[in-house]
Amino acid sequence: AASASAEPADPESLHEAMAQAQSVFTALIQRFEGEVAQDLGHGLLIYFGYPHAHEDDAHRAVRAGLEMQRSLGQLNQDFMQRDRVELTVRICIHTDRVVIRESAPLRAPVAQGDASHIATQLAAFAAPNTVVMSLVTSRLVDGYFICQPMGSYFLDELGQSVGVYQVLCESEAQSRIDIGAMTQFTPFIGREQEVGFLRERWEQVKSGRGQAVLLSGEAGIGKSRQIYMLQDHIAAEPHTRIECRCSPYYRHHPFFPVLDYFERAIWVDRDGGPNGKIRKLEAALEPSGLALDEIVPLLASLYALPLPARYTELNMAPQWQKQKTLETLLAWLLAESERQAVCFVMEDLHWADPSTLELLGLLIDYAPTTQLLILLTFRPMFQPPWPMRSYIAHLALGRLTPDQVRNMIAQITEGKALPEVIIERLMAQTDGVPLFVEEMTRMILESDLIKEKEDRYELTGPLPPLAIPSTLHDSLMARLDWLGAAKQTAQLGAAIGREFSYDLIRAVSPLEDDVLQDQLAQLVDAELLYQRGLVSQVTYMFKHALIQEAAYQSLLRRSRRRHHEQIAKVLEEAFPETGAAQPELLAHHYTEAGLNRQAITHWQQSGEQAISRSAHAEAIAYLEQGLALTAGLSETRVRQQCELALQTALSVALTASLGYAAPEVEQAYVRARELCEALGDDIHLFTVLRGLWLLRLTRGEVSGAVGLVDRVLTLAEPASESHMAIEARRAAGTTLFFRGHFQEAQTHLEQGLALYAPQDHTMLAVRYGQDPGTTCLNYLAWLLWIRGYPEQSLSRIEEALALARQNGHPWSLAMALQFAMMVAKCRRDPVAMHDYNVNGLM
Repeated sequence: AASASAEPADPESLHEAMAQAQSVFTALIQRFEGEVAQDLGHGLLIYFGYPHAHEDDAHRAVRAGLEMQRSLGQLNQDFMQRDRVELTVRICIHTDRVVIRESAPLRAPVAQGDASHIATQLAAFAAPNTVVMSLVTSRLVDGYFICQPMGSYFLDELGQSVGVYQVLCESEAQSRIDIGAMTQFTPFIGREQEVGFLRERWEQVKSGRGQAVLLSGEAGIGKSRQIYMLQDHIAAEPHTRIECRCSPYYRHHPFFPVLDYFERAIWVDRDGGPNGKIRKLEAALEPSGLALDEIVPLLASLYALPLPARYTELNMAPQWQKQKTLETLLAWLLAESERQAVCFVMEDLHWADPSTLELLGLLIDYAPTTQLLILLTFRPMFQPPWPMRSYIAHLALGRLTPDQVRNMIAQITEGKALPEVIIERLMAQTDGVPLFVEEMTRMILESDLIKEKEDRYELTGPLPPLAIPSTLHDSLMARLDWLGAAKQTAQLGAAIGREFSYDLIRAVSPLEDDVLQDQLAQLVDAELLYQRGLVSQVTYMFKHALIQEAAYQSLLRRSRRRHHEQIAKVLEEAFPETGAAQPELLAHHYTEAGLNRQAITHWQQSGEQAISRSAHAEAIAYLEQGLALTAGLSETRVRQQCELALQTALSVALTASLGYAAPEVEQAYVRARELCEALGDDIHLFTVLRGLWLLRLTRGEVSGAVGLVDRVLTLAEPASESHMAIEARRAAGTTLFFRGHFQEAQTHLEQGLALYAPQDHTMLAVRYGQDPGTTCLNYLAWLLWIRGYPEQSLSRIEEALALARQNGHPWSLAMALQFAMMVAKCRRDPVAMHDYNVNGLM
């Protein structure tokens, strides 16, 4: 916001001053690649992160704010002299995620969300001519600026409190490494071999054999930390350290990294005026032995400093001046290396201006005969323009190993163990990138997902999907935004999953084949995707889980649902074998598409398939996801039928996982019984009562089990399904066995066995959790031993083992082996007992 001073001013003069100030502000904003969304007359609404995201949008906003504050001070001097007008400005910054709604042509897009509203509200707490920011923004720029807390303020309209900080100035920190050096570093894990390599190169430099090392790797992989570890190692040795850093703000500013180094190293206090700066420049250059009358005018021109009378003004063509500047900077660096060994660092070459790259090329050419170690860092997108030579080495930093990630997490938590499920989630989502590991671990430590105990952390509840930390969000989004049109292909791929085939994305993408292939190649070149397989069977995989998540979250909800629905339909129609083998994949896509009925069907199929494979933990997860969706079904009877099918299958999985008598098993069966009675469904009621019978019998509640057996027998009598009769006889025989009615028990068990046909009833093991034929044989073997028929007992247990192995159902085989051990114990056969026990443990 801007306003006139208390002194009355001519409205026209005030208008002209405000228009001039806004023009200057707009130019500054554009320099930092911000977007002026609205001209409010008395102020500006500015977006950073739209239309293109940058990894440092919060930093850009704050730096732009400080520049606007400084520039208004200069403008006010002119305004006061000219029109007796003085403007004030309040610059307020808040960071949040918003949805951008495109407006009509020539109208600014509208950010829907609280970000702009909160930023506007902060003006009420800001003093004139200050820059303030919210707590959210301050966390993103922590360490890069000197700030003063102003307290917490309640925003009535939003019903929430917002912490407010005043930004005083930039700090000396240029990177996360600088901030770590001022506070506390994350423990250095791994990379010992790489650090050893840099130390060995430094030893060669000290003997006069100059070296160049190119350190490449993605953001957060540890390039700068690698250099810091070397510098820490050689800190006590006599040497000169020259650190330069390329900047995304000055990619077209000639020699910016070197000029920035001079400004930071020589003009630390930024005071003294032009003459004072010239004197400091002379003092810094004098030890090099270079001719000051040649070098000072060249460097002064780059800073637009007026020359003192003792120097001759430059009068040369621009190209000749650039060439002389290159020669001067090169001569200065070589002169420094003649005095003592030099560690010359140039970071972030992917943002380097062409003149700086030209200077580096010349420096590398001269390096082998100097005491000069050149360390250059860059991301994979940058291709070094220099040919490889014997004294040039390229180190591509890779990810940390799983053990190193675990070690790093333990160091961050100071030895207090996190729950294993969190560690596994962190390892899966961070993919061994140190920065990702650090930020996500700290996010968890600061969240309410865990509570701290004396020697460990415990979950406070079920672990939800982990969000992308705000400290990483901008960086990930920037990588996506720079892809241009390929971003949409990345988003579509992210909706499919972490890994996807070319055939599938081609089937769901609206692009022509050649365009789609070009965009996928662009994603591979940018190292967002890995590509593997032959031309006819190409598959792609997101390099990082967080990249996939960022691409996915950048989709609007309606776009996500549209993608998921299309993917699910294509999978069913064009890839039926995939849908049959992975019904959980279809279930996921239908769930995210908001098509609950179809999703429930496939979650049920996924659960039943997992049960058939004895993957009971997975089955429980699938079936519970299906149950969570049933509340969204509008028709009561359909909802009850779906829930009944899921509860019945869930009961089987819970029984196998937790045991027959677990409370969770009882809860599932009781709910299923309620649904059967509401629907009048005797087929499912039989299965449910059979489960409750087994639960009561296992708990020793014999009277309750007897009553349920009677109901089970009653339901099985008129049924045409033979499996019901088999299970009813099995239940009756087992109950009578435990009551000591051995003759009657044998009759029921033999009747059930007579009805059993392996070729027809194999799947009963999946429906009921164990094979009824095997179970009948198990109890007959035990019963016959008790009744005094040891040979018949042995014959029956061998039949049970053979049938269980034939059916291939692990739980049924385990039960058969258990009964075989009991029979062997009764027979006093320890060798057989040992063999059965070993087979049971395999």
